[in-house]
Amino acid sequence: MMQGPGGILYSLINETNPTVVMHLGDFKSGGKSCTDDLLKEHKALLAQIYPGKIIYTPGDNDWTDCDRSSLLYSFNELERLDFLIELMFKTPPLLTKNLPSIISQETQIENKLWINDRLAISTLHIVGTSNGRANIDKSKQENAIKKVDERDKNNLTWLKNIEEKAKDFDAIIIGFQADIYQQSVLESGSCDNSSLTACDAFAVYRQAFKDLAKRINKPILISHGDTGEFCFEKLDSNLWHLNAAGDFQYLDATQVIFNKESPDRPFIINGLINPDLPTIGCSN
Repeated sequence: MMQGPGGILYSLINETNPTVVMHLGDFKSGGKSCTDDLLKEHKALLAQIYPGKIIYTPGDNDWTDCDRSSLLYSFNELERLDFLIELMFKTPPLLTKNLPSIISQETQIENKLWINDRLAISTLHIVGTSNGRANIDKSKQENAIKKVDERDKNNLTWLKNIEEKAKDFDAIIIGFQADIYQQSVLESGSCDNSSLTACDAFAVYRQAFKDLAKRINKPILISHGDTGEFCFEKLDSNLWHLNAAGDFQYLDATQVIFNKESPDRPFIINGLINPDLPTIGCSN
């Protein structure tokens, strides 16, 4: 029903005719093995939704959770990450091939920035499973943690790059997979690289977004998937938060319209299947 040209979301997205479609990770179920064939199949499904105009950012289902012992076939998560990056960002057909002037971070190709009609859209590679710091089952722990540190460094560098380009846009949407505002995350302790248990790996990002909003003095919408709630709220001056639809609880797509004329309400948001959603205020 939901996938491919016969699905309701395909029809609604193409009827809406958006400028771009952003996919916030988890393009496969966490309960399915991350085989080459399955990942290729899901890329093909994603690519045909809105050919050449899709900005995708990885989710934990797509690589960090591929080492689950409950899966029929489990994999080294770092090996799956390498395969995923090659498949999604280097192998034709590229999902972004019809987006003129989109740019990628040299050191982390999955981080993108595209500016259209004074609205900027960017991705950061931030995933659940404590951003890859928890449940490392098949990779060498030292290597996995080193990869997390590299991603964090690259992500923060990308935010600085965005700030330097702020004169080119009036507002920005920043998308990634992990719910960095989830209550259980906020209540968890700081990360200890020796324990590999769930922890708050996202405090640096929450602060970075607040600081960026203050420095550029322009509206920023933080958008993610990961958890079930479909909600929208204002966090701080010039900073809004969207827990987007499309995951296990709300099988939907989220329409975001940038309202240039309203500094108090710069983002207009609704579901395509459920236009009365999202709820205002997040409590998960």
